[in-house]
Amino acid sequence: MFIKVYKSIFFLLLLIVIIPLAVSQEESTLEWYYEQASEAIANEYYERATRYIEEGKKKFPDSSRLNLLLGDLYYDKELYKLALEEYLEAEKKGEQDYYALNQISRSYGKLNLEQESIDYLEQILSIYPDSITSIDDLAWMYFKTHQLEKGEEIILQALEEHGEDHGLFMTLGTIYSGLYNYEQAKHFYKKSIERAMAEGDDYFASIAYYNLSLLEHNFYQYNSSLRYTEESIAMADRAPGHLARGELYQSRMNFDLAQAEYQKALARDTTPLTKVNLAILYQKFGRLELARKFAEEVLHSPELSWMYYYGIDLDRHYKDIHEILSDIYLGLSRVEVMKPAAGLPAWIKSVFKGLKYRLFAYYHKQKFKVYSLQVGRAYLAEGNLLDACLEFFHGNESYRQIALKYLFKARDIETRLASHSEVFYYQDEAKLRRSPEMLKKCLAGFDPFWEKEAIARGLRLLIPLLPGDSEERLLAINQLYEINPGALLQHGFGLPLLLRVSLPEGQERDSRIPRFSSLLKRAGSLVSVVTRNQSGPADNKYRYELWIQLEDKNNARFKLTDISRSQIVVQGSAASEGGSAGKRAAELIEGIIEQIYKLH
Repeated sequence: MFIKVYKSIFFLLLLIVIIPLAVSQEESTLEWYYEQASEAIANEYYERATRYIEEGKKKFPDSSRLNLLLGDLYYDKELYKLALEEYLEAEKKGEQDYYALNQISRSYGKLNLEQESIDYLEQILSIYPDSITSIDDLAWMYFKTHQLEKGEEIILQALEEHGEDHGLFMTLGTIYSGLYNYEQAKHFYKKSIERAMAEGDDYFASIAYYNLSLLEHNFYQYNSSLRYTEESIAMADRAPGHLARGELYQSRMNFDLAQAEYQKALARDTTPLTKVNLAILYQKFGRLELARKFAEEVLHSPELSWMYYYGIDLDRHYKDIHEILSDIYLGLSRVEVMKPAAGLPAWIKSVFKGLKYRLFAYYHKQKFKVYSLQVGRAYLAEGNLLDACLEFFHGNESYRQIALKYLFKARDIETRLASHSEVFYYQDEAKLRRSPEMLKKCLAGFDPFWEKEAIARGLRLLIPLLPGDSEERLLAINQLYEINPGALLQHGFGLPLLLRVSLPEGQERDSRIPRFSSLLKRAGSLVSVVTRNQSGPADNKYRYELWIQLEDKNNARFKLTDISRSQIVVQGSAASEGGSAGKRAAELIEGIIEQIYKLH
């Protein structure tokens, strides 16, 4: 009995010693750390996973497996700088397989370090020359860095050696689009679509249709462009299709349709591109505070990895945003200075606020010019003379002769590729020369249905060059108002108005009425006051009549009528908060003006 008990105790003690030793040996293996970390990642215990990986890296400093695992975790969480550090550490430890090198290239691309990404893609292809994916990625990076001929060369060679591929076809179409080769770009986009649809890849076909719609838009084929946006959305309801369709509606100055498409895109978009489009739309139509909100959000967004999939780099991105913000702040400065104000303190406040906005506009304009020159130099270095000249034109608009030199060079190139572009260049030349005759001439060259945006731009450039209260100037203001009411105040214009004021029944006079005319004039309007039963002057420049019905000392109703059509344009109500007659008059007119110029 004693011997049996002794043996049992002996085996128990032996197990106590052996089991921890076995566990310790298991925990000390690289595979154990890798499996524990992988399981933690799968269960979304990321801190635990990181702890296992870091412990394993200390015990096995020569192994790259845990670096790759941690790099993948960071990459999936869009922490591309941290991911890149781990991938590069794995490379230092001797990791040279396709996956590791490709992840390094992609991480550089996500961080908008295009040349470093290209270097690794070229290294990959020196080791794995038959990788279609790497060929496509390298061609795309060549496109992003304006090395279009290089991209064309490697894709054509790949197609010859490896046969048809819908990804290569689409990238080649994009490269030809960048080379302004309309026929070849369209040909390869269509081949890409045909092959993708034959393979049942509707999502890819949607992307190709979107690119095809952009090509058609860039070459002024608006109906075809609209048709291809619809095909893109039908294949896959993605944000870019709605953005492209919204831009077409915007070119027609159809605010409601454009905004509806952009809102659909916003609900689907993971990039700031929709916010950029909304900022542009709201700026053009006078919703300047909304425009500023979206543009500032994009400017200060730290997330820039989305550019990897789009044909844009940091310089072009910031150039576009600074241009938008410059236009927004310049518009805000004009609106502020023209705001109805009662008394000297309110007027001084508006002037100083307008000056502040003007300084912001100047700052963003200068940033835009700097980025334009940087982008232009990048285009020039890669032999893209057309886009280089356009950027140098924008960067030198303050210097007329220099700007004209680059404008003419760009015009000579593009008009050979797309003859309709001539009228747009003519408009830019007219702007630089400040020539009303040239501006009037080019207005007739735009498509009245699809190019209302360009017509509106021409009118706003023309109006300041026409004599003060001339009928021609006032008719041009009326025409601009009909296209886009939101354009007037931000560009310093006011609608010529017949003003009619009605008092509440039984009231003979109101001390606010004499102030209405001067307040409207401060807002840029030429005003002709008519009494209740008096007919307006037989004058074409007074196309619109503003009728104000005072209801009490703080409230009024109003109606703006297009006399030429006997049609009410907008009607509503306005209110003041009280105070002096001057303050109440200013608040009423301010409320009416906001509704007159912001119909959308």
